[in-house]
Amino acid sequence: MAGRRDGGMAGRAGHRAERPGAGSHTDRRGGNVLGSTGRWDAQIGAEAEAPPTPRPHPEGTIVTQPKMNVESFNLDHRTVAAPYVRVADQKTLPHGDVITKFDVRFTQPNEAHLDMASVHSLEHLFAEHSRNRSGDVIDFSPMGCQTGFYLILQGDPAMDDVLSLIEGTLTDITTATEVPAANEVQCGWGANHTLEGAQGVARDFLAARDEWSTVTR
Repeated sequence: MAGRRDGGMAGRAGHRAERPGAGSHTDRRGGNVLGSTGRWDAQIGAEAEAPPTPRPHPEGTIVTQPKMNVESFNLDHRTVAAPYVRVADQKTLPHGDVITKFDVRFTQPNEAHLDMASVHSLEHLFAEHSRNRSGDVIDFSPMGCQTGFYLILQGDPAMDDVLSLIEGTLTDITTATEVPAANEVQCGWGANHTLEGAQGVARDFLAARDEWSTVTR
């Protein structure tokens, strides 16, 4: 797994963040806590309340922060193993319709991210081409952290069918001749596109097809 994250997808992304130093995650047993100013402060530790009880996450990870409204904020991003596809959320609407949201993660969180032009173009390409394959596609939108996308589908589809949809759509993207709606009339930033970049991201994700079902390290 480590070799995959050090090369391949991460190598193409070309943007890596420095890992925190050895002392930056010291817990209260070491005398340090994260203060309200965002810094680790030993003095605050003596007066702070006890940390919240660890809460098991559905994927088997442990999140020590209080439960939040946004599902991804309750995911311990240190324990996932990109690239992967997982169910992020599912809702039943007032009239009984079901929608399911999938976390389609392209790069390892906090280690690499995709460049914005490639993200933008892949969003356009996937949104258009996926609807040629399925009438259940509601939305395909990028994550703000630029490590992946959320795919929202109508119903409660089998994971194998979702993976097939993603695989088929990305394969179509690799042979596309243009980015759909990449102009000032149909897009809010028509100049910010790269067909080559989006196709490269798609090829890298497809190359790791056997790993998509492995969510955690």
